[in-house]
Amino acid sequence: MTPTADLVIVNGRVFDGSVRTGHTAVAVASGRIVRVGSDERVRELAGEDTRVVEAAGAVIHPGFVDAHAHAVFAGVERLSIDLTSAASVDETLELIRAGAERTTSEWVTGGGWSHELLPMPTRQQLDAIVPDRPVALSDAGHHTLWVNSRALELAGVDRDTPQPHNGHVHVDEHGDPTGYLNESAAELVGRVVPPSTDDEMHAGLLNAQEYLWSLGVTGWHEAILGEYNGKADATPAYLRGIAEGSVPSAVSGALWVPPGLTVDEVPALVERFVGLRERNAAAGFDTSTAKAMIDGVPHGETAALLEPYCTHSDDGFAGELHFDEAAIREFVTRLDAAGFALHLHIMGDRGIRVALDAIEEARAANGSGPRHHIAHLSMVQPDDARRFGTLGVTANIQGLWAAPDPFVVSMIGEERMLSGYPFRTMADGGAELAMGSDWPVSPADPWLAIHVVVNRWAPLPPGVEAPPLPAGVEPPTLDAEHQSLSLEQALAAYTSGSSSLVLGRPGRIRVGERADLAIATADPFALPAAALVSVQTAVTIVGGEVVFER
Repeated sequence: MTPTADLVIVNGRVFDGSVRTGHTAVAVASGRIVRVGSDERVRELAGEDTRVVEAAGAVIHPGFVDAHAHAVFAGVERLSIDLTSAASVDETLELIRAGAERTTSEWVTGGGWSHELLPMPTRQQLDAIVPDRPVALSDAGHHTLWVNSRALELAGVDRDTPQPHNGHVHVDEHGDPTGYLNESAAELVGRVVPPSTDDEMHAGLLNAQEYLWSLGVTGWHEAILGEYNGKADATPAYLRGIAEGSVPSAVSGALWVPPGLTVDEVPALVERFVGLRERNAAAGFDTSTAKAMIDGVPHGETAALLEPYCTHSDDGFAGELHFDEAAIREFVTRLDAAGFALHLHIMGDRGIRVALDAIEEARAANGSGPRHHIAHLSMVQPDDARRFGTLGVTANIQGLWAAPDPFVVSMIGEERMLSGYPFRTMADGGAELAMGSDWPVSPADPWLAIHVVVNRWAPLPPGVEAPPLPAGVEPPTLDAEHQSLSLEQALAAYTSGSSSLVLGRPGRIRVGERADLAIATADPFALPAAALVSVQTAVTIVGGEVVFER
């Protein structure tokens, strides 16, 4: 006998995680979906105490699952100095000034500043605001650190500091550090920044969860667990939240493989990861994924390319891998054999090819195994894009990045930009798709990402004008429309695709499934594609409980 529903949603259109169905209503009891069908059939389960939610013709869909987020870092940043809302240099500096006045700690920290607004920020700009306390601010991409003179002094970084491998300390015409540090160079200062306390990280996690609920996100994958770039391990925050019940969202995480790992160090790392996986699983936290950054980012010329950057046509510089190729093959094969899924950050086409070769070698050695996934996909050669399906590698898509970027075009050229984010080629080749935001690197709004994946152009926020292009750079005229996904493909990737990949559950609206649901403000299938950006989340439901209402 079907129980009386605790919650019924009526007058909607159900997208079940795969297709838009003819159903209009969903009933929930004890945290599970107990009926999907017409309004009339679902209302049969309503009792005196049943809550009825009116969808007003909008789509009812599985809750979004973010397959690549740094939720704890994002929440901590939101509670410190969050620069992501700044639309000008003056606004950025004012937010820093206000944040420095607000905080009582020795270090002034935060992040989210824009490279488009501040291509090469300097320590002098920060010195003018905070001359006597150290300041360290991550860029929006979190691959670059902007610091003041006091921070450089405390870290011992000066004109005599050697350039680190896979990083760059930018210097002025006198040879002194400018306060702009890329990749591993950021760690020179990051290692002396006091890490967030366990209480601060737990507060950040709860702040992030509440914000993600407002976007219809009911679960996510924490993409780095471990000490990273001066940041503390986020694992204790999750274990505490799960134990005390303050994190009802479905979550998983990836154990961090540090750059520079050598072949000889791989066995000990795998042994340590196995122990961490068992300990965390006993506490209800799935950490059966290992995360590695195979290369860096094109903005900082640290992505590993097959051909030189356009800006280095004279010296042939094409970026570098963060590991020796032998080490990549070794840790991919050994982690695959131990049952770990690989979550690989890769931005350059050389990095993609090296990683796919390593996964192919692991499959030959170990047979079929965990679902590995590659995130970002900013440059992929066509032949390599077609290998994803053959090798069973999931495309972990950050959709917002798939719009043409004039700054990247100036560094890699139009041909390589056109080969980027080849979602259609991957899907047509049989690759499974998942989606995530990389928040706080980019906004966490799934509907905004879906808009870009379907339309291949990014709308600007209201009142925000596009920043001026660098001298000599023309707006990109790339026709990437052939790589667009359909709305159905994109919505499936951000719901059932991500859920099955990082949570190990179907992420579907069907009887018996956990009731992680969202109701949109409209039916996107009834809108022109260009209007997808207008869709928001009206209601979010986690485990059968309404946790957000717009």
